[in-house]
Amino acid sequence: MSAPARQGEAADEQGTVGRTGITRSAADEQGTVGRTGITRSAAAVRARVRDPILRRVTAVGLLGVILAALVVAFAGDREVLHGITVPTAVLLPGLALLTCLAEVTVVRLRHGEAVEELSLYEAALVIDVLLLPPREALLAAAAGLVAASVVQRRPPVKAAFNLGTYTAAVSVLILIVHLAGGSPGTVTPRVLVAVVAGTFAFTAVNLCCLAQVLGLINGRSPWAVVRAEARLSAYMALGTVATGLTTTVIALHAPLLLPFMAMPALAVTYAYRAAAREADERARSACLLRLSHALAEREDVERRFLLLVREAFDAELALILPAGQDRALSVTAAESTVVHRGAAPSWLAGARETDGPALLTEHLATGQRHVVVVPVAAGGRRFGTAAFAPRARTRMSTGDVTLLASLANALAVSLRGAQHLDRLVEETSKLQAVVEQSAEGIMVVDGDALVQMWNPALEALTRVPAAEALGRPMAQLFDVPAPQEPGVLLPASPGAPRAAAELTIRRPDGEQRRIRMAHSATFAADGLTRDVVVISDLTREYRTERLKSDFIAMVSHELRTPLTPIVGYVDLLRKRGDRMTPQKRSDALELIGDRAAHLSRLVEDLLLASRFGDSGDEIALDVSAASHDLRALVGQVGQDLGSPRVVVTVPDAPVPAYCDGGRTLQVLANLIGNGLKYSAADAPVEVTVRSTAQAVHVDVRDHGRGIPADELELVFEKFYRVEDPMTMSTSGTGIGLFLARRLARAMGGDVTVESTLDVGSVFTLTLGLPVQIRA
Repeated sequence: MSAPARQGEAADEQGTVGRTGITRSAADEQGTVGRTGITRSAAAVRARVRDPILRRVTAVGLLGVILAALVVAFAGDREVLHGITVPTAVLLPGLALLTCLAEVTVVRLRHGEAVEELSLYEAALVIDVLLLPPREALLAAAAGLVAASVVQRRPPVKAAFNLGTYTAAVSVLILIVHLAGGSPGTVTPRVLVAVVAGTFAFTAVNLCCLAQVLGLINGRSPWAVVRAEARLSAYMALGTVATGLTTTVIALHAPLLLPFMAMPALAVTYAYRAAAREADERARSACLLRLSHALAEREDVERRFLLLVREAFDAELALILPAGQDRALSVTAAESTVVHRGAAPSWLAGARETDGPALLTEHLATGQRHVVVVPVAAGGRRFGTAAFAPRARTRMSTGDVTLLASLANALAVSLRGAQHLDRLVEETSKLQAVVEQSAEGIMVVDGDALVQMWNPALEALTRVPAAEALGRPMAQLFDVPAPQEPGVLLPASPGAPRAAAELTIRRPDGEQRRIRMAHSATFAADGLTRDVVVISDLTREYRTERLKSDFIAMVSHELRTPLTPIVGYVDLLRKRGDRMTPQKRSDALELIGDRAAHLSRLVEDLLLASRFGDSGDEIALDVSAASHDLRALVGQVGQDLGSPRVVVTVPDAPVPAYCDGGRTLQVLANLIGNGLKYSAADAPVEVTVRSTAQAVHVDVRDHGRGIPADELELVFEKFYRVEDPMTMSTSGTGIGLFLARRLARAMGGDVTVESTLDVGSVFTLTLGLPVQIRA
C-alpha cells in the first residue's frame, strides 16, 4: 500500500494535498490537488512565473530529470531477478498496465478537511524494479503514471508534478536496488536489504518533495510536515516491500498462485475502506454535533448550515435558495469557509418546489455528475430549497439523502423558531420601551413580594436605583412614616386581585411624597404568584388640592389681618373720637392708614398675579426703567423691613443699575421677606450687592430648610409654597416669588435660586447696567 495523501487548506486558498502533490485554488483560479500533483487554472504568465508553488514544481521536475539521467548512465541493463520467461517487449507494457491499475486503485480516508489516499502504486514499483532492467523499470513506472493521469483526467500541471516527483523517487529506488543489491537473479539477503533501503529512500524523497509544497500552502515548515508524516510513511513502506517482494517471488516460482495474491490486496483495500467509512462517520458526527448546536443557537443558521453540511458530506457544492427569492446562498469545496450570495443556478429552477428529495442528473454544471435536492420545510410551511452536489468521484447513498432531508427539516424548524423568537423579542422590546418610557412608576413583585422589575420612572420617584431595588422585599424599599399605612403596601387578595391604595412615603433625601399604588395581582392555590403595581405620584395634585383650600383660608386670614384693626379703630373713632386726645386720634388714623396701605398692596399683588398667565407675557407691566443706585435701594428695603436679622453688605461706591426703582423695591422686599419667613427666628438673612462687567446682582441668602432640587423652578409659580404636603407652617399667599421673577424679567433682569436641603437658599436678583455704562 502507498503512503497516505493529505488535503489541506491555507488561510486564503484551499488545497488538496497528496504525498506527491497539492491542489490549490485562489480567488482568481481553481485547482484540484491529489497525491500525485498540483493543478492550477490558466493565469497570467508573469503571475505563474512568480508563483512560489510553480517554482517548486519546476524544481521537482528538474530533480526527476537529473536522477533519471543517473539511472540511464549508471544502473546497468540487467534485471535483479531472473526466471520470467515473458519477453521484455510483452512484460514491459504488462507491468506498465499493472502500475496504472495500482495507481487508480485508491481508498480515500478523510480526516476533517484532510483526505488520506491509499493505493498499491509503490508495491507495483517494487515489482517493476525487480523484474525489469533499470531503464525499462523507469519507463514502466512513468508510463503507468501517465496512463493513470489520463484515466483520472488529471490536468497537465498536476500530471507534470506527479511525474517529476515519482520519477525522482523511483530513480532513487532503482539506483539503490541495482547498485546495492546487484543482479544475482534470486532473492538474497543483499537484495532484500537493498529493496528495503530503496523503498524507504523512495518514501523519503516522495515525502520531502511533497513537504515543500504542502508547507508553503499551510504556512508550515517543510520539516514539520515531514515529521508529521514520517511514521505513517514508514509503516506503509514496510507494507510496500512485503506486498511487492511476495508477489514477485510467486510470479517467478509459482505463477499459478498469482491470482491468489489479489486476495491480501483486496483484504487490505477492504479494511482501509472500512476504516475510511468509520473515519467519515466520525468526522460527519462531529460536524452534525456542531450543526445541532448552531441550529439550537438560531444565529446565522443558514450560513452555518451550509458550511457544516458541506463539510460533513464532503460535497463539492452546498446551496440554499430561500422561498420566494431568486438569489441563493452557496459554499463550494474550493472556498469552504466563504458563503456567497448569487443568482440561483438554472438547473434548480424545475426542482425548487419539490415536495421530497430529488436527484438531478441533467443540465448540471461542468464536473457535476448529480445533485441532491431536498425541501426546507416544517410545520406545513416552506422556507426554501437545499441542494448538494457531491464530488465527481463520489455518490450519495440512500442513507445520505435521507439524512440530508432530515437536516433540511431541522433547519426549517430552526428558522421557524428563530422567526418566533424574533417576534417575541420585538414584542418584548415594545413592552420594555413602554415600561421604560412610562411616566408612571411600574413595579413587578413575585410571590415572595420580591421586586422583579423597577422602571426608571419609579427610580426617579423613590430615588432608589433599580440595581438596589431588584431582588429585595417591597416593604424594604418604601419608607412609610405613618404607622397605619404600611399595611396598604399589598392590599390585593384572591377575592380582590385588583386594588388601589394611597399612602405617603419618605425618600432617602427626607422628602415625603404622596403616591397611589394600583395593584393587579395573580393568585394560585398556594397564594400570590405575581403582582404588577402601577405607582402614580400624587404629591403635586395633593398639594394643589391643599393649596386651593389653604389659599381661601390664607387669603381670608391675610385680608382679615389688616381689616380687623381698621374696623376696630374706625368704630372707636366713631363712638369716642370727640373724647380722645389729638395724639391718640392721630395714632389711630396713622394705624388705619398703614393697615389700609398694607391691604391695598395685598389686593394689588393678588390682582397683578391674577392677570399673569403661566408665561407672564399676557400683559404689559407698568415699568419705567432708568438708572438707579442699587446700593441705596437695598439699604432702603433693609430700613423699611426694620428687622435686625437682615445683614446688608454693599460696596462703598454707588452701584448703578438699569431698573424701575419702585418695582425693584418690591422685588427686594419679596426676596428678603421670603428669607425671613422660611428661616429660624434667630437666623440672619444676608443681603450682598456685587457687580460684574455685564450686570449687577443682589444675593439674598437665608439659612432655612432649603428647597428640594425638583422644586427649584416650582417656587416661582403662582401660589406655590415649599411646605410639607401634610402641613402648612408658614403664612403668605405664595405669589411673592412669582411676582419677583416676573417683575425682574420685565425690567430686563431675572431672579434665580440655588438651594441645599437643611442648609439654606440663595435667591439672586440680576439687573442690567445703564446704557452709558454698557456702552
